[in-house]
This record gives sequence, C-alpha cells and structure tokens, in this order.
Amino acid sequence: MESQPDDIDPPIETAPLQGVLTHVLSEMDGADSNMRDIVISMGHRAFGPVMVLCGLFLMTPLGALPGLPTAFGLINIAFAVQLLARRPHPWVPDFLARVRVPHRRVAAVHAKVGPWLAKIDNVIQPRLAWATEGPMLVLAALVAILLSAAMIPLGLIPFGVVPAAAILGVMGLALIARDGVLMLLALGLSSGIAIWTATLLDGLVG
Repeated sequence: MESQPDDIDPPIETAPLQGVLTHVLSEMDGADSNMRDIVISMGHRAFGPVMVLCGLFLMTPLGALPGLPTAFGLINIAFAVQLLARRPHPWVPDFLARVRVPHRRVAAVHAKVGPWLAKIDNVIQPRLAWATEGPMLVLAALVAILLSAAMIPLGLIPFGVVPAAAILGVMGLALIARDGVLMLLALGLSSGIAIWTATLLDGLVG
C-alpha cells in the first residue's frame, strides 16, 4: 500500500471524522488491508486519527468481530504510551500487521455514517488549545491508557466497549482539530465511564 499522508480529501485537520475514513478507503484501494499499513500511511499525524479510527470501528458492527476489541485496546495503549512520551511520530508495532481490516466493511461504514460524520465535523473547530497540549495532553494520554485497558475485558460483553470507544474517538477528534472543548468533554465523561466499567466488571466477577 502506497503511503501518501499528505494527499487526503477531505483534509483530516478540517474534517476529522470524514477525513480519517476517506483516507483509509483511499489507502486500501479496494482491497483488504491491515492496521499497520493504515497507521503508517498517516505519518506523523497518526496519534489523533488512530484514536478516531479505533473509536469509529468499535462503535459499528466491525467492533463485534472476534478479537477486534482487544486488538484495538492494545493499539490504543501502544499509541497513548508514545503520546505520553511525547514522541514526534508514532512507532508502529509489528503485531498490527496481523489485525486485518476488511475493505467491504469499511466501505459500508463510510456509506452509512458519512452524512452524520459531516454534520459533526461542521461543529469541530480549534478552541481552548491549552486543553490539547502540555499537562492536559499528559492527562489525556493517561486516561486513554486506562480506557483502552478496560476494552480488553469489556470486549467479552456485546458492545460493552462502545462507551469507552466513543470517548477515545472524541479525544482523537480533539487532538486532530486542537479542540479543547471536545477534550474537556471527553475527560469529564471518562470518570462516568470508569464507574460504569467498574460496575460491569464487578458483575462479571460476581
């Protein structure tokens, strides 16, 4: 798969949701691919798009594929740790080459949710940039690690990963668009998700 991180229509920065899915479909070029190639194609901008992509996939029927919630949880942890370490661009672990991404399913998701993504993109804009950098970025990375770790056991519950995936997706959008309002919203919701996750896990153990 050719890597063309700067040839994205619409641009990821101005259309975070549409841009990520459009870029993925363009890079897949009609064939099945894997997460490693997709992430590499995004270049130095991959941190935010990876969170958005994982969030989107896990909130659709793709998230019901066996093993995918665990794989995406591990992917997010790997990238959140690198974000915490302030790496200028992400290192892509080899195990992502084994996480297959079916083109047919991605195309179906894009066609079904595209109009809704466009509406959401219209309200995302750069604001309160301080909430997407410095100490807030460290906090966001730590929260992303905790949410991603929770995905592994929650993957045993049908669609149990959806709330955590949604928050990670919002955090990714905030990083791409430097939208501090979205980041603060995601961080605020994460406390509620933590309580909900703890309740669910307690029920499973009990």
